[in-house]
Amino acid sequence: MKSVLETLQKSGRLQRADAALGEWVARGFPDAPPETALAAALAARAVADGHSALALDQAQAWFAGLDGEGKPPTLPGIVAWRKALRDASCVHLHTGDAPSPCVPLVLDAQDRIYLRRYFEYERQLAHALIARTSASGGSTPLPKPPARAEQGGDESGIDPEQQRAIEIALAHRFTLVTGGPGTGKTHGVVRMLAALAAHAHAQGTELRIAMAAPTGKAAARLRESVRAQLDRLHLPAPIAACIPDAASTLHRLLGLSPWSPRPRHGRTTTLPFDVVVVDEVSMVDLPLMAKLVAAVPANAHLVLLGDPDQLSAVEAGNVLGALVDAANNGPLLDCHVALTRSHRFAAGSPLGALAAAIAQQGADAAIAVLERGDGVALVDEPRIARLADHAADAYRAVLDATGPGEALRAARSFRVLTALRRGPSGCLALDDAIAARLKRHAGVRADAAWWRGRLVLVTANRAELGLFNGDTGVVWPDEHGVPQAWFEGAEGALRRFAPAALPANEGAFALTVHKAQGSEFERVALVTGPDSAVLTRELLYTGVTRARSAVTLYTTPEILRAGIGRRTLRMTGLADRLRETQDTNPERA
Repeated sequence: MKSVLETLQKSGRLQRADAALGEWVARGFPDAPPETALAAALAARAVADGHSALALDQAQAWFAGLDGEGKPPTLPGIVAWRKALRDASCVHLHTGDAPSPCVPLVLDAQDRIYLRRYFEYERQLAHALIARTSASGGSTPLPKPPARAEQGGDESGIDPEQQRAIEIALAHRFTLVTGGPGTGKTHGVVRMLAALAAHAHAQGTELRIAMAAPTGKAAARLRESVRAQLDRLHLPAPIAACIPDAASTLHRLLGLSPWSPRPRHGRTTTLPFDVVVVDEVSMVDLPLMAKLVAAVPANAHLVLLGDPDQLSAVEAGNVLGALVDAANNGPLLDCHVALTRSHRFAAGSPLGALAAAIAQQGADAAIAVLERGDGVALVDEPRIARLADHAADAYRAVLDATGPGEALRAARSFRVLTALRRGPSGCLALDDAIAARLKRHAGVRADAAWWRGRLVLVTANRAELGLFNGDTGVVWPDEHGVPQAWFEGAEGALRRFAPAALPANEGAFALTVHKAQGSEFERVALVTGPDSAVLTRELLYTGVTRARSAVTLYTTPEILRAGIGRRTLRMTGLADRLRETQDTNPERA
């Protein structure tokens, strides 16, 4: 088996760490069939590829799709593989709802093989969420929801779906609100928080609320959206005072750091809040969600907001997809509201119609919308140089700004997004090409690294600096003419950093769709590049919905059709864990 793992490693389909785990299993459990070591190595590779488990019936198709040299070898047949795993002492057969023993692998009833840690993430998360779905989950029972739950001077502007979300929050300790861009997720959540705060105020207590998102950019957008809603609602002062005007990243909320394997807040040291709201949940991976839910006190409210049609987290799991699955006639049915009415896109909006067509896998409908134009367009242009010229023209407003604040605002009006990171149509090459044109326009030396108007993207977290992966700044000279990197902080205040003090960073004139997730721009140019496994329905939908008013797709109709027809594969069992937990929970069975 060692030679097989070495061969797979040399082909590029396994990393050294994956093969090493398989070899460790073979050494530690010499009586285990060789198929077990292979399963361990592939399960580790699956986690690195964004899955929480390896589904035996999907393993061959997934494995064949991995980058590597030569034709992929044929994996064992599912019947023989299942038997080998069931007979192995290093594999726990999960048949009920008990914790797995201390063995490296777990095989569930649906023929998924897990690394034990990821199985326990799913099992523990399912237990914690199901416990919250009961109305009696808190120490103080909540009242029956009023006919009109929101509090404040503005009684208009809330639709029945949003009202239903408020009622769920008043009745349960867990609320899941899903919907596309502009469906009013944050609009509804402000009303929800106002209703919860009013109830607490009536009981003589003050509600402690935390708001968070996976990235700094998403957290900033959540704060801005909530603040805008508060300005319009004219809530009573005691109620408005409970709703925070700041939002943090999940890592900062939990106290996670690269120097410690454990968060500051967890099961034994829970968060000091009565309500925790998390936006952009599609970007939250399985381990992070498990840590979050464990850290929220049992009598507190957890509110999750997200768009299930967007890209899943880069890391392991598809948490939001599993939660929505479990809400469809499942254990989370009573805690879920799907918002369907878009307040951003007017009826008949081409941009809204394009997003809907992609989400529903309607390639013909998407191309028909693009052919009609009016804010959406398809440019079948193979010359990336032409795109770089157009992009540089759009970014002139950044260079022509009178200060860093105006430059950052101008940068939000347009962005180039790509499906790929590398290659001629990847974000790195496009960023270089756009930057070169802007340097010529500004009369800057071609080899200048830090020049006025350059957009810079932070790619690593530095909590001590208040800079996080995904934050975007602009290079601008200070009062002494020294180049500084400027970022927007709380309340829109500008923060400056010497370039040498920044964490890992790169240019931000062109971003991958993954990096842009959680951001919004007035106009977007979306570059698909050649057809590849990376180009999926979810990526196209996420890229298109980063735009508020206009989007141009640089692709061909054939590549667009292929991308819309390709779904992101995520092998996960969280929805099954939720159903299993419901079946064994006497309050929810």
